[in-house]
Amino acid sequence: MAILGKYWERHANPWSGATRIATYPFLLLSIWYHNWYAVAAVIAWVIINPLVFPKPRKFDSWLSKGVMGEKRWTEHWRWDFNLLLNFMNALCFIPSLYAAYMTLFWPMLCFGALSFVFKLWFVDRMAVYYERKKGREF
Repeated sequence: MAILGKYWERHANPWSGATRIATYPFLLLSIWYHNWYAVAAVIAWVIINPLVFPKPRKFDSWLSKGVMGEKRWTEHWRWDFNLLLNFMNALCFIPSLYAAYMTLFWPMLCFGALSFVFKLWFVDRMAVYYERKKGREF
């Protein structure tokens, strides 16, 4: 469990969060061009990303709060609006991957954009969740 805690803290570095979010278009483009080496590189980056960046000195940035809020939220699953946002993100992300594979530009763009919006909305809700729960025990 201590290892996962360190993983979350390092992922809370704003650079880690921002560069992982920025992988969306790269993943879709690498699938669009059927470049499986690029797909593997993007997936590898997503996995090792939190290990590359150090733990932030402060957790006061929006992305840091979002990541730490998600950590706390996932420790206590509940049926709420945040779960709906996560579900909607997945519901749009999967068709965006399929559309990229089939080289369907507009569906890929629309589903990819919606997935991106739902992801950012989820991160925002997690930042709010973190602020509300900061300093309190669960």
